Amino acid sequence: MTVSSRRYRVVSSPIGPLTLTWDDDAGAVVGVHVHDQRERGPDPAFGEPDDGACAALDDLAGELDEYFAGTRRTFSLPVDPPGTPFARAVFAALQDVPYGAVTTYGALAAAIDKPRAAQAVGTANARNPVSLLVPCHRVVTAAGHPSGGGPGVERKRLLQQLERRDP
Repeated sequence: MTVSSRRYRVVSSPIGPLTLTWDDDAGAVVGVHVHDQRERGPDPAFGEPDDGACAALDDLAGELDEYFAGTRRTFSLPVDPPGTPFARAVFAALQDVPYGAVTTYGALAAAIDKPRAAQAVGTANARNPVSLLVPCHRVVTAAGHPSGGGPGVERKRLLQQLERRDP
């Protein structure tokens, strides 16, 4: 996978500007980053700016608009988040957390057969390069509170509230 096969587009959203990255070689979304996201990757990894010709980025931007409007609960585009095998297992398990639900780092660790790895799950969750599509905002502490990393605590609260509202 080369950076030259990637295209990105910046779109506005209720939680701030998002950088959407599509990889032609992977045929998948490889990045959805909030602009001031703490664990955001380096800009050169985003590839070339999209000139408006990438239909997948059009589709993704439209699906995100629908998600924020409360009319979309799942995303249709394939995702291929880069990461270690452990992180990829965490990302796969995150995709099983239903819209409007939350889970804990410990439960997610148990779901990937690593029951003592809650802290490592938290680290992988914070580094999720495809936030929203791989819903890291649906993970809370054992006490039920959102924690830092990724898009940040306040954004996680906003996303959880958005998913709890009635359509």
